[in-house]
Amino acid sequence: MDPHHPYLIQDCLIHIFTFLTEEDLPNASCVCKDWHDAAETPWLWRRMSLQRWTFCNLSVLGSEQANHSWKRYFLRRSHLETKMSEGRSGGYTCKSLRGHKGRVVGLVYLKGNSALCPDLWSGSATICSASSDGTVRAWNTQNGDVLWCSPVQNPLTAIVADEQREVVITADSTGLIKTWQSQTGQEVASFSAGSPHCSLLQYNIDDSWFLTVGTSQGSVCTLADTTLIKKSSVKVCDTFKVNTLLVSPDKKWIIAGTKDNDDLSAKVIYTESLTSPSEDEDPLCQSVPVRGCQAAVFIPTQPARLAIIHHNQSQSNKVLTVFDVSIKKSKYKSEIQGED
Repeated sequence: MDPHHPYLIQDCLIHIFTFLTEEDLPNASCVCKDWHDAAETPWLWRRMSLQRWTFCNLSVLGSEQANHSWKRYFLRRSHLETKMSEGRSGGYTCKSLRGHKGRVVGLVYLKGNSALCPDLWSGSATICSASSDGTVRAWNTQNGDVLWCSPVQNPLTAIVADEQREVVITADSTGLIKTWQSQTGQEVASFSAGSPHCSLLQYNIDDSWFLTVGTSQGSVCTLADTTLIKKSSVKVCDTFKVNTLLVSPDKKWIIAGTKDNDDLSAKVIYTESLTSPSEDEDPLCQSVPVRGCQAAVFIPTQPARLAIIHHNQSQSNKVLTVFDVSIKKSKYKSEIQGED
């Protein structure tokens, strides 16, 4: 710009550009270098993204996209939404994954596009499905081809995966838990939990691999390594199946309970007492001070903070209670505390 003529400083330009639409902003950036620099400000594109979507995560641009910018995120996500809303055959790819002869009971990502960290730039992924027909199948989502299929066994009831270790874990109607190599479909190991219902929770602590299983008998059993070596077992709720099973973001706590009885309380368990149990002591666990847990979640930014939706005393309404979980140590024992 001519230094003898007044012009807007960048902060003023950025403020003015907040009134522009996503279509006008790229046009404004072509006027001159100052306007281009203002229009490329990450704050502008971040503001537009958060105004349009409640949740934004730049990591979905994919690991190969080194420049994780808010502009790239906004433009890519807008492009995908436009293609999906138009509903034209050229705007998206839809493949039927045909092969199962029974109900599909679970679906997990194996490679290229995880459920927790989807890649907005990836056009293909490998997924794995489990079915009541007793088979596990891996699929190429780009062409719908079956990559491998397991031998037929009892009807499957659950499936989870560890993408990092390339392992798939399944449970069948007899409580037989198996691990499979996700790339080849080869069976690695099996363990019988003796339960027609199994809730599966897989997690890694440092370099160690663990699987915690909730059973129909109300127990929580923890297995180590993909070879499924039993480490511990603890009773959580008598005669009712464990169908609430979560681990905290820092892997320090596990909550386990049932949604099938409003008079029972879920329990918080110290993970280390499950994965490295003491011969002289039972696993360290404590019931939360509310009953009838219907849903639970650990707060990502506060790993020891637990939110629970449960019935109130009148049983007519549901309420949300938040607890901070900690360990109180004394001279003779340690115990878990939960303060709301």
